[in-house]
Amino acid sequence: MATRRKLPPLSAIRSFEAAARYRSFTLAAEELCVTQGAVSVQVHKLEEYLGKKLFVRMTRKVALTETGAQYYEACRQMLEDLERVTQRIAQQDSHSTLTVGTIPTISMLWLMPRLASFTTEHSNIDVRVVSDIRPIDMQRDCIDAAIRVGRLPGQHYRAIQPAVDLIMVSNWDGIRADFLFDDILVPVMSRTLLEQSGPIKRAQDLLDHPLIHTASRPNAWRDWLRAHDVSSPPTCTAAEYGHFYISLQAAQDGKGIAIIPKVLLDSYPGRNELAMPLADLEPVKSAGAYYLLTSEAETRHPAVPFFRKWILDIARQAIH
Repeated sequence: MATRRKLPPLSAIRSFEAAARYRSFTLAAEELCVTQGAVSVQVHKLEEYLGKKLFVRMTRKVALTETGAQYYEACRQMLEDLERVTQRIAQQDSHSTLTVGTIPTISMLWLMPRLASFTTEHSNIDVRVVSDIRPIDMQRDCIDAAIRVGRLPGQHYRAIQPAVDLIMVSNWDGIRADFLFDDILVPVMSRTLLEQSGPIKRAQDLLDHPLIHTASRPNAWRDWLRAHDVSSPPTCTAAEYGHFYISLQAAQDGKGIAIIPKVLLDSYPGRNELAMPLADLEPVKSAGAYYLLTSEAETRHPAVPFFRKWILDIARQAIH
């Protein structure tokens, strides 16, 4: 008689591995496209299953216990092996599956709404989109093309430009970066809240409202305010959210003013309920931009040149 495997749920393993890798439940939630609370629940279930504490919870971060560190290494290796074999098997019988890696909110609000035009034009190419905020490794992650935001090596940025805290790639050797569009942060709030609060005429006026923060860009408000000659820190802040999408929802619900990359607004479902106070201010480009990353050896996947041409055309249309 076969012995039943004694394994915890894969959802709990995935949540634990992501939280352990980032040492953050918030960043793990962004990668997995769930709430921070959902990650916490899954980790707690795993700890109950093992009968051991895996994390030491602190005020704004977590640290692995000795048991947690040992278990993380096992989980990391298992998931990487499973992912590698899964992708290899899925691509064995077809060379028409293109794997595109993106950061979550760009995938949801920019790429996916436009992707139908590519698949219609290239019906023989299936596009598989995976979301992750980790630095990309094309070979390790079996990624054919990636959309990332960050600093380009050798590019000069001014100190006044808002920082982009994400790292695009783990190793730039053999990577080509094609510019897609600038990262420009803009304040957004619900139209109802703006009507109730009265006009916002200058950047300093924003400090009279709760300011919504996003975990992946923790200094966005500070940097944007500094770029507009507002040096005093926010005196009233709303909660911090893990995703730009959730921050947009919070702004739409009237919980405060969010600072959001402008490129995300056009396809946001609640766009008509949002207002952009101070829309006439001179935009300030961040110290980083959005790029399409591909291997310099395009023969790695025959569909890459078609996807590259399509996405560069789409990005140019969006700029103009």
